[in-house]
Amino acid sequence: MMSYDEALALLGAAEPLATRVLPLADACGHVLAEPLASRAQVPSCANSAMDGFAVRAGDLDSARAAFPVTLPVTGGSVAGDEPSSGQGGAWEIMTGAPLPQGYDAVVRKEEVVVENRHARFSAPVAAGRNIRRAGDDFRVGDAIAAPGTLLDPYHVMALAAVGIARVAVHRRPAITVFSTGRELSDDPHEPLRPGQIHNANGPYLMAALRGLSCCPRYGGTIADDGARFAERLREALPQADVLLSTGAVSAGKHDFIPDCLREMGARIVFHKLAIRPGKPVLYARFPDGRHYFGLPGNPISVAVGLRFLVLPLLRRLQAVREAERAISARLLAPATKKAGLRFFLKAHLSVTADGRTRLRILDGQESFKIHPMLKANGWAVFTEGQTEMAAGESVAVYPLWPGGWAFAAHGDGARTQHAGMEGKTL
Repeated sequence: MMSYDEALALLGAAEPLATRVLPLADACGHVLAEPLASRAQVPSCANSAMDGFAVRAGDLDSARAAFPVTLPVTGGSVAGDEPSSGQGGAWEIMTGAPLPQGYDAVVRKEEVVVENRHARFSAPVAAGRNIRRAGDDFRVGDAIAAPGTLLDPYHVMALAAVGIARVAVHRRPAITVFSTGRELSDDPHEPLRPGQIHNANGPYLMAALRGLSCCPRYGGTIADDGARFAERLREALPQADVLLSTGAVSAGKHDFIPDCLREMGARIVFHKLAIRPGKPVLYARFPDGRHYFGLPGNPISVAVGLRFLVLPLLRRLQAVREAERAISARLLAPATKKAGLRFFLKAHLSVTADGRTRLRILDGQESFKIHPMLKANGWAVFTEGQTEMAAGESVAVYPLWPGGWAFAAHGDGARTQHAGMEGKTL
């Protein structure tokens, strides 16, 4: 049986998807495929940081002038004007307006008394005060983003500011999701027949994949019918980079997917990993390079498979630059596990007021139990060699979903907040 690390290495060998050039307005949520640097200096010229009066600092030098000092108002500028040569004295200037030549400071409007086109100043001012220098934010050639960066709204803001209108990005993966099992009901409005359950996996996967900036399509629920499944799979293949199904991959009477994939020419790369939950997971490649994941049917097995197997593949397909890293947290109570398997456990992470992390392994670790996920904000990962962990021992923890951890003040002195699907970072 293959280890989790061996499976990750195989997934990491996948070729990234092709690139495309998009208008900047459509690029947010895509992964950058080229290095981007500033093509302009920002600000383009020295300008005022506030409404006030531009002056020559030397005219308000306390060693040479007795205060108050009165200067004639010789002109004015607003944002969008061309830089003026200036005429000496005080120059009325609005926020963002170019600084006139020869002027080197701006005094706030509230600190100046104006009468009959003369401005009275009551204190000296240092050169450079309230001035935004040309290139203070970006200089030509400044790096903005490297290949493999997931573009967010702040990248869009920066790129727009330096005049970049189009960017090369990796194509988002197109994913088709199937559910299998004659026991599943896709209609929450219809009463369940004896033996039926509501389909939770399909809606979960569609919501999760949308949060990953993918392009998911739901292929529907298929009863335990291998021929029908193969037909639907053939229909979906031309439109999908990744196909994802739940159920029918174990060793039961109706677990038809492995044989179906082989008959369609797919190569099964791995089937069954040394993990819990999700041990029966299957990964296959079609001759044209398309990817197939068969996840077990229990909902938490689906969640673990998506989080720790499908997600790494999606990151690789989009050439995401930075590897995801766990954080360390100390167990609040001792824990035990079976040797030889990597465990992914529903957990709750909190941070004390003095910055110490503490981790509680939640009750209800069975793979069919969804309710504990509403209390979880992370996955505790116990490696294959760990069997008994003492209270206070450090273990690796990942957020429920990529995007980092969110913490807020909590009444018990710790800070914690549910970290769910809000982060969209791959």
